[in-house]
Amino acid sequence: MFITSIILLAAQSAAAPVAPASDIRVADLRAHISFLASEELEGRESGREGGQLAANYVESNFRRVGLKPLANQDGAYQIEFEIKRPDLTCRNVVGVLAGTNPDYADSYIAIGGHHDHAGVGGPGAMGFPGEIHNGADDNASGTSGVLELAEYYAANPLEHPIIFMTFSAEERGLLGSKALVDSNVLDNDKIMFMINLDMIGRLDEDYLFVGGLGTATELHDLLDPVFEKSDLELELNDKGEAPSDNTSFFHGGIPALFFFTNVHADYHMPGDDADKINYEGEVRVLNLVNEVIKTLDSAPSLEFVKYGGMGMPADFDTRMREHYRHIAERRVMKGKLGIRADVAGEILTLSKVTVDSAASESGLMVGDVLLQVNGRDITSMETLRRSLAGGLVGEEVSMIVTRDGVKKTFKATLK
Repeated sequence: MFITSIILLAAQSAAAPVAPASDIRVADLRAHISFLASEELEGRESGREGGQLAANYVESNFRRVGLKPLANQDGAYQIEFEIKRPDLTCRNVVGVLAGTNPDYADSYIAIGGHHDHAGVGGPGAMGFPGEIHNGADDNASGTSGVLELAEYYAANPLEHPIIFMTFSAEERGLLGSKALVDSNVLDNDKIMFMINLDMIGRLDEDYLFVGGLGTATELHDLLDPVFEKSDLELELNDKGEAPSDNTSFFHGGIPALFFFTNVHADYHMPGDDADKINYEGEVRVLNLVNEVIKTLDSAPSLEFVKYGGMGMPADFDTRMREHYRHIAERRVMKGKLGIRADVAGEILTLSKVTVDSAASESGLMVGDVLLQVNGRDITSMETLRRSLAGGLVGEEVSMIVTRDGVKKTFKATLK
């Protein structure tokens, strides 16, 4: 999820089975999120290698379940757009599934979520420089939801055709979804409604936010009975805008719903990892999304309503203020090792060990050649920064060096 400084505001291996799924499965979500939020993708920053690997992974899964590219894209699933400051080429991924009712052939359902995140100190990163922000919830969870629904509907097609999308550069200000809507490659007038999945992986106390219910005249009449039967604790909101990609579609005159399990302590932090996802909870969220989509699929059309304003959970601002307070406390606790190094090729030799520092107390000496820190091979200043990036005062660091040609192991407690 993208935020401004103001609160309000690959792998070619596909996940699980070859055949499309007939239900929504924990195993699939776990496989998708485990890959997308892995260290190898380095936080999926838009316009960088990790972001491209994520786009490739989405495309490979779209192909696997039988989605087709947009007819006007010459067989391409990835649609490029350029951003400035910095100058980068980014890619949205779009695939289409045919519907079963010829009368609805020109009336599309759109399902999307962003696949990018904050990278290593990229846009929106709130950790220390050098820390990887894996973004398991934000938004590998939403991307995996798009992939799982694509697989589900490939086995259980709806009357309306469906456009499945994942966006890049959401964390830079919703730029990917805006580029897609503004380009009109989607033929916006033919999109009946849009579903946006952003941070749906941390269901807590059964809470789920659903925004955008005022963006079409018929939505409450159609969906209120669905929500009343849900076993989730739902907070419903009519406003059409949010710091997420549904806003781009709303501004394009398209009814858009936003599903969100709320901000948490790992939001835009290095701790947003795959092992913290509530996979069973995400299945429950997607089952509700499925019921919403199936219900709206039975409607011949929806009348757009320009119901603007920031539709977010009632406690969102309070949670964000608390989050920023914790971040400030963490920054004060940044630990230091107390070394400097000279670099020659891929060899880092200690040129200074600060007196009374963690390094000196551990026994490190000037002239030692760093081989590993915290299990990471040290071949550059960047790898050294990465290995120490998340260290807090009082945490232990393990190091392997060579001294006079002999390997030695040291442990230091950061100060």
